[in-house]
Amino acid sequence: MKRKMKFEHPGILLKEELFDYQGLTITEAAKLLKVTRPALSKVANGRAVISVDMSLRIAAVFGGTAEIWQRMQTAYDLQEAKPRIDKLKLKRYQPKAQQKTAATGKAESTGMTGRQTQARIPLAARQFND
Repeated sequence: MKRKMKFEHPGILLKEELFDYQGLTITEAAKLLKVTRPALSKVANGRAVISVDMSLRIAAVFGGTAEIWQRMQTAYDLQEAKPRIDKLKLKRYQPKAQQKTAATGKAESTGMTGRQTQARIPLAARQFND
């Protein structure tokens, strides 16, 4: 199912919660987080990512978990990257053992068993091929 609502940059959510609702200034929050004001300003305005380091700082100072900030950042990054990657029209790699010859329409044989072919595919790719 396709998500209809777009993910918002997590820095914008941080800005809304801390600065708009809580009344904290960027300068005050930067001091609490022990980061520079410009660094926090870039994050809060959606111009910089929330790094792992920043996630840990936010969790330590304001509560919650670093994982939730990283999940939000990853979801936003994936959403932003997908249209760029879709334009590339990438095609899935097919190992030689699975490619069909143009003449016969049958899969070519490499003399390797399915297990040997599977071993040559990186682990991350195997998880998604099954």
